[in-house]
Amino acid sequence: MKRTFQILSVTICMVLSLAILLSSYSTASAAEQPRYGDNLNLIIRFPSNLFGYPPLIRGSGRDYTPPCFDRLFYVGDDGKYEPELALSWDVSKDGKAITFKLRQGVIFHDGTPFNAQAVKSNIDKLTQSKRPAITGITSVDVVDDYTVRLNLPEYNNLILFQFAINPATYMYSPEAFKKHGEDWANTHPVGTGPFMFKDYQPDISLTLVKNPNYWRKGLPYLDGIKISVVSDDMTQMMAIKAGQAHAIYDIGLVAADKLRDDGYPLQIAQTGTSMGINFDVKNSEIFSKRQVREAIGYAIDKEAICNGPGRGLYIPLYQIIPHTSPDYNKACPPRKYDPAKAKKLLAEAGYPNGFGFKLFLPDRAWKDGYVAIQSYLDQVGIKMEMNYLNSSAFNLIRGGKIEPGATSFNNFTTSSNTLYTLDTFWRSNSPRYSYIVKPTGIDQLIDQAKSSRDPAAIKEINQQCIKLIYDDATIVPLWLTPRMAVVDKSVRNTGWFINSDPDNNQLGTWTWLKK
Repeated sequence: MKRTFQILSVTICMVLSLAILLSSYSTASAAEQPRYGDNLNLIIRFPSNLFGYPPLIRGSGRDYTPPCFDRLFYVGDDGKYEPELALSWDVSKDGKAITFKLRQGVIFHDGTPFNAQAVKSNIDKLTQSKRPAITGITSVDVVDDYTVRLNLPEYNNLILFQFAINPATYMYSPEAFKKHGEDWANTHPVGTGPFMFKDYQPDISLTLVKNPNYWRKGLPYLDGIKISVVSDDMTQMMAIKAGQAHAIYDIGLVAADKLRDDGYPLQIAQTGTSMGINFDVKNSEIFSKRQVREAIGYAIDKEAICNGPGRGLYIPLYQIIPHTSPDYNKACPPRKYDPAKAKKLLAEAGYPNGFGFKLFLPDRAWKDGYVAIQSYLDQVGIKMEMNYLNSSAFNLIRGGKIEPGATSFNNFTTSSNTLYTLDTFWRSNSPRYSYIVKPTGIDQLIDQAKSSRDPAAIKEINQQCIKLIYDDATIVPLWLTPRMAVVDKSVRNTGWFINSDPDNNQLGTWTWLKK
């Protein structure tokens, strides 16, 4: 009964949070007109020095510069594409060309014009980079000053979504890049967005000022935005309670829970980062046995962890996507906490007395959760040795270099588009955690889904892929850590989590402060 109540409470919390975040993006009502002036003081947990040049934006850098940039189009609250720098886009009948009609009269922050040549320059650099965020574009043609055409080898329904959601597709001034170079661009965003770069203090703050020539007439409302790096939960809470900050983005678990209890509005994305445990199956006799991988899943009480140390804010995972996703596969019964079944599977695999193994994870991982996992596994005879690594060392594992036969913390970003998640992280040639052996046939299914124009067929294939990963127990899903933000009651229209996607960030465009 207690657990049922806890789960119900979490569900209610998520529904209320979704209502809050949807209302935060809508335009002000007639009874509450937007107000000009003031500076928004925003706290972000993690520093970044890769936030200015779109093709190289990484990690927390994705959270710094949405106010400085525009995309060709973005995903609206209803999941449909909304025009931004592109007024329209047309896909040819054979699917091998996409033609964009561009907005006229837009200028970059350095005063240079936005036009078809600028779009071609941005896309060429994006597709030719060492780590292309978008693949499958063979060439870009300038049709006229405000018309550009992408040429594709074959139809790919993910191309438009990637342009609408990936920070790498923000439009950067080609002239600024040509003049100053990549290193300078990494910390100097020069876009067409509502705010412009003023000052950057590494690991301390980023200051932005209003763009007086913004193409959306009458916007933005704010005079400026200051983003400060504050990693400590207590310091974050003190700052917002003292009125020194208006909002905390990507807030930590403890601070989010306490400020929520104190009445501060909490915004939660329904997507976020999925956590799990992956295995070097190729070099481990133990983990090559599916029963062992399944046993680890059954041995962990994910709901107790999420409702206890997770404070009801983390979501237990039993597939690679959360149960809130429309692509969640109901044909895959959750491997819920069942230590007796875990022991039975271990015995079937030939390990009735358990075994020991190493887990590698980053030093900023959620330690309370993994300590709890360690305790649960110990109860079925599995000894998990945790090895915390700094970012540089763990990036080697994320890049595919792991101690033979070991396991690793696994994280990947979920999206409102499941096919995008599958194509990015679950192909056999994915560069992230490349030692993971992916289920046979998954690449072919993903390609089949990408070439389809039928939403129902795409959904069916997505679910087939999810079932392949589930049946194989490729990873043990643990929990979803959703992006969360706390705002004080003066903040209106943050623009965060549009269509519940953290990368669909319009901070500053319609944001204003109520006195």
